[in-house]
Amino acid sequence: MTRSLFDLARKMTPEKVSREFRDFSEAHAYTAARRLMDETFADFPDVDHSFVREFQTAGFSARVFELALFAALREQGKELDRTSPAPDFLTTGDTPVAIEATTTNPPQGEKDDDEDITAAVRRLIPDDMEEAQAEFTMQIGKALRRKLEHRDAQGHAYWEKPHVKGTPFVIAVQSFHSPSALIHTTSTLSTYLYGIRDIPSRDAHGSLVLNSQVVTEHRHKHKTIPSGLFAQPEAEHLAAVIFTNSATVSKFARMGTERGYGPKDVAIARAGLEFDPDPNASVPVPFGYVIGEYGPQDHETFSEGFHVLHNPWTRTPLSDGALEGFTQHRLQPDGRLLTTVRRPDYFLSRTWIFQGEDGGNPVQIARLQVQQYLSGPRGVR
Repeated sequence: MTRSLFDLARKMTPEKVSREFRDFSEAHAYTAARRLMDETFADFPDVDHSFVREFQTAGFSARVFELALFAALREQGKELDRTSPAPDFLTTGDTPVAIEATTTNPPQGEKDDDEDITAAVRRLIPDDMEEAQAEFTMQIGKALRRKLEHRDAQGHAYWEKPHVKGTPFVIAVQSFHSPSALIHTTSTLSTYLYGIRDIPSRDAHGSLVLNSQVVTEHRHKHKTIPSGLFAQPEAEHLAAVIFTNSATVSKFARMGTERGYGPKDVAIARAGLEFDPDPNASVPVPFGYVIGEYGPQDHETFSEGFHVLHNPWTRTPLSDGALEGFTQHRLQPDGRLLTTVRRPDYFLSRTWIFQGEDGGNPVQIARLQVQQYLSGPRGVR
């Protein structure tokens, strides 16, 4: 019997599902995303049989992230050990990795469940970026430490479990603690993990110069946490952190549309900021395109948007090639971060979905939206 994420779980009633799940499962515009999700879930190792229930209730965004991570691992040819529910993924073969997935989430009682699925998009840019970055760091730190401190009924940490011992342990994380949480990139996260911030400047010839500044702590409101998690004793068994800000329903919608799963009266456009290969560039460059108006060789992959930040002080590091489909970040002896880019490398993006109404052509509308974005002042994008 074919499993579907959209058949209500056992003893689940329509009144119990989250607004987020209900809006997504009923939206005509997300037809392609739902089909691709079901295709992916058909092979998903739901060992503890809780995935569908959590997907349909309070864990919707977290389960979408987990499903995209699974698809990315499978895309890279990874085989999974499905004998245990924890950690979430254990790859086998020559370069095994144990991966536990987690997310930052809004405080209980503060989620605006009466808002529709596009609320986060409408409020993408926070009013106070500095305060938002401080909150992001605090929330990410809490999520990572929670996993490092976790012990099972036998008192075992994730890396101490019999089926995991000797395997590099990695935490994968995505932020959902506020409607604008997805705007944050690896730059803010790397400062927290390594305790070092890059300060850009220009030399006498106008060339870009990056100097490292040591960061000792992070503050948000009345709370303070130490910086440099990777160098802390509690992180000695943490081989790396996987981070993304793009494993969302929009990714499934774009990729499903590329595969021809979407209805004819729906068009999708994507725009944002991407890595500038110019060695003197200190800011990303804008990009924009209409989904499907390019060849199959340029189709999006699940692995795009995932970043691996390696811990140089870990006891059990990742083997070379373990997660080679993801963008890699490694701290160098001089304190600078070396990034190996898997093209394309988008810092952040926004997805617009257009549905044809009153005779309008959704593709033309999508093209116009991209043109307006690319021609607008950089500060307004």
